[in-house]
Amino acid sequence: MAIYPAIFEPRENGGYTVIFPDFPGCFTEDDTEQGAMELAKDALSGHILALHDLGRVVPKPSAPSSVVVPPGAFLAIIDGPPQEAHPVRINVSIDKALLGRIDAVAKREGMTRSGMLAASARHYMAQL
Repeated sequence: MAIYPAIFEPRENGGYTVIFPDFPGCFTEDDTEQGAMELAKDALSGHILALHDLGRVVPKPSAPSSVVVPPGAFLAIIDGPPQEAHPVRINVSIDKALLGRIDAVAKREGMTRSGMLAASARHYMAQL
């Protein structure tokens, strides 16, 4: 499992925005540090699995010492998906309106649709 640096930047209205220097466009946010940390794990895993699914190269992690952290922000190290994780393409049917809501939330959270569905399934199963 690879680990990647993540920058947690405080938001003006509270909470944190999380960005990944190695993955431009991969970000998430939450009202609490703990929530942002959990969503960061899901966003990173979803992004990496989507890159695998698209046949794209997944960059090697930057050294934490090479990451420039803005004033007031902090650096954390986030675990990527397990090496043995092998994404599988599936075909599912879902209500069009629900799919629109899923896509909107995924975009807001900086996740892919696949990452959002996987994170939702993990969350649901953890509640059982």
